Amino acid sequence: MAVWEFNRGEWTEAYVFLRLLGDGRIYGASADLVKDELTYIDIINIIRDEPDKCLIFERFVNDEVAYVQSFKGDEKLKIITAPELTEKATLLYEKIRNVTAGDRKIQVPEIQKYMEGLSIDSPKANLSEDAKEKYGAKTDIIVTTEDSFDHVRTIGGFSIKSHIGSSPTLFNSSQSSGFVYKVVGCDVDGMHLLNYNESFLDIVSAIKESYSLEYVGCRNEIFEQNLRVVDSRMDEILQNAMLMQIGYIDGLDSSGIPEISKALAKQNPIGVRNPDVFYEAKLKAFLFASFAGMTASTEWNGRKKLTGGYIDVDREGELLYYRAISDDIFENYLFKHTFVDRPDRGASKDLAVAEAKAALDESRELTDDEKNKLIFKNGVSGTKNHKKGDFGYVYQKGEDFYIAINFQVRFR
Repeated sequence: MAVWEFNRGEWTEAYVFLRLLGDGRIYGASADLVKDELTYIDIINIIRDEPDKCLIFERFVNDEVAYVQSFKGDEKLKIITAPELTEKATLLYEKIRNVTAGDRKIQVPEIQKYMEGLSIDSPKANLSEDAKEKYGAKTDIIVTTEDSFDHVRTIGGFSIKSHIGSSPTLFNSSQSSGFVYKVVGCDVDGMHLLNYNESFLDIVSAIKESYSLEYVGCRNEIFEQNLRVVDSRMDEILQNAMLMQIGYIDGLDSSGIPEISKALAKQNPIGVRNPDVFYEAKLKAFLFASFAGMTASTEWNGRKKLTGGYIDVDREGELLYYRAISDDIFENYLFKHTFVDRPDRGASKDLAVAEAKAALDESRELTDDEKNKLIFKNGVSGTKNHKKGDFGYVYQKGEDFYIAINFQVRFR
């Protein structure tokens, strides 16, 4: 078998799998992420519905000892004790927690061997298309649970977010996300002077001082359509929020979503009658849609298929959950515990900076060889350097000059 090399988030999914089966219970959380001792769900089983097989791990108690019986279809595979699973989860947590900042992917041979003994091929479940359709595209783990209030058993798909390491993302940036603005009054020399700054915020400051920005639209038609499924003016709301977040529009001192909501309400960029209520409600709707499966690059039909909910893994490895049906509590949690962040600007920014320096320092254009070294990984051709967020530099299109602003939303 191949050696498993996965990042923290992927290994955390294995940690949650082991921990849920071992502990057998997970507690609910308030909108402030405080454990509610009276609200919990007991774990009946965990289902790994994958393209080539369906594994079920079912908990049961015998003589006051908890066990887990694994099945492959109707075939019984293995019985293990619940404390053994908790022990393995604790070991895995320590490995994840102690990952150094430079290690993007790690190996945990002891856990790989243990999970392979359970007929599992990866720490991250590879859901079948039927499972994604049934439980939701953002499902990380499928669990049968029994509710503490009415003891009803349900099967639901849960999304997992881990705070072990870097802050998890709620809305991921891509080359499709973000907004485009015309830099009014700019010319070729101005473009080079702006890009010469290198720092994105310095570029924004220089634009604010010498030019102005005129909103053009979303960078991608699908992104724009998806935002308008949330609300017909969602793109206008978010692009104004981004201009505040980068300092082009004054009035914002923090990138937290609650602070952005208050700043929008004060500015009231689209002129609504009830700004204090309106902008908070629209930002909550965007956050919930992002959690429910909306992205910038795939058409979204507005379906919020969340059969289970959300599992939060804190830095100490503790687990809490939110039910997807508790929209108000969960939306308040998302609202209070997320912030806007900027992704890596990508290789195209490096090319724009190099062109600016060549033009202003040496009065020349870059040679093809110089461009290729910035564009391609091997400096010649083939695989290109990653564009990642691909934003934050001024570029020319026809007679006009533009800049894209990109963003992502992270959990605190």
